[in-house]
Amino acid sequence: MRIMMVTVTLGGSTKSVGGAVLHIRSLAQALSERGHRIVALTKRFPAPPIQLPGIEAIFSTETIFPLLLTKLFQFDPIVYFASLRFLRTWPPDIIHLHSFLDLSFAPLAAAKRLGIPVLATVHSYWPVCLRHRLCYNEDRSCQQRYTREVCAPCLARGLRNQTGVRLPVPLVSLVLRGAWRARQHVLQKVARFIAPSAAIARSLTESGFPTDRIVTIPHGLPQGDFVVRPRQPISERRGVNLLSVGRLVPNKGVQYLLEALLQVRQVHPDLILTVAGDGKYRPELEQLCSSLGLTAAVRFIGDQPRSRLPELYAEADILIFPSQSEVFPYVALEAAATGVPVVATTVGGIPEIFGEGAIMVPPMDAGALARGILAALSDPAVAAARAKLANERYQTQFGFETMVNRTEAVYAELLDVQVKRGGGVLSAATPQQAGWKEG
Repeated sequence: MRIMMVTVTLGGSTKSVGGAVLHIRSLAQALSERGHRIVALTKRFPAPPIQLPGIEAIFSTETIFPLLLTKLFQFDPIVYFASLRFLRTWPPDIIHLHSFLDLSFAPLAAAKRLGIPVLATVHSYWPVCLRHRLCYNEDRSCQQRYTREVCAPCLARGLRNQTGVRLPVPLVSLVLRGAWRARQHVLQKVARFIAPSAAIARSLTESGFPTDRIVTIPHGLPQGDFVVRPRQPISERRGVNLLSVGRLVPNKGVQYLLEALLQVRQVHPDLILTVAGDGKYRPELEQLCSSLGLTAAVRFIGDQPRSRLPELYAEADILIFPSQSEVFPYVALEAAATGVPVVATTVGGIPEIFGEGAIMVPPMDAGALARGILAALSDPAVAAARAKLANERYQTQFGFETMVNRTEAVYAELLDVQVKRGGGVLSAATPQQAGWKEG
């Protein structure tokens, strides 16, 4: 089977990659090992250029519009014609969309024109939320609102926060109506949505997508360079070691964790929080640490390779997961796999990963987060028992091979439908014979 993965980026060779990129890379490699041919279409070619296992060619295309206009108008003619050329010279049997909105909906339109079946894995809330994240209401009245309506005042505030541009709410509302209807119309061309969690599947259904086009397939954790290490005995640990892993952006909620530490330190003054990850929000978090008097208690160690993460999990007393919004985070799967006790927020697919195996608290609530951490630290035996439950759940429900099998079955189903409708698979050259250049 010939499969094209479409994503804004495949990451690079010098930094750790996010969950969506990890998913695409590992899935492509596994499918290639099963005899499928995989190519990728991206906006940003890896820098420096890298050869990814399982992906025989990577093609990138420039966009004509700035990012904000691309997301607003949702169609880029340059990307459209580039996609058409690629699809005609190396036609895949299946197009698998991932994080592709920065490319606009042009690849989807090109696939529809040529009659190639398309499916999409949902890595964020882009099909159901124009902001793809939490709303900006100051009273937090709609913390995770995934409905057919989009809140114009909320988006206007978000644009002001991110860009400094002040737009009148009526204008934002008018633009939203058109953009939202166009997005929902275009997405009707997607034959199947793969939802990593039941929560995401529900949000798709509530937004008007037919249930027979939604398949729930939880992510599986690829092993590769992630080798679980035995946990360090409590008697060998010094002080209290807390851990946070993830990109440093506002919706990961680390700011609430720092506020929670003020309460936790009243009981455990010797605690150390290690923050693994990097991002544009790091300077503000470091400034917040300083203003709260936490500089000596918090270590920012930056991005870490996946091979280093098992060691961090093994040394931690608790992993803190304070996110405001998630789909199905790989960090949560890694925590369940390693058996580290967890305190996490009740957002997205996180409760489905841990079940009863973690202390769950509401998002954006530093007080609740502090109480959860203190509860876990007050009884290490109970915390370890919860972690064992999470590990057992991980072992039985989130197998990597199971994920690949079920994804492969969706491909086969769509191809079968295509054949029954009279569609055929075009013969084609290899990417090199087709005259395409990588990058």
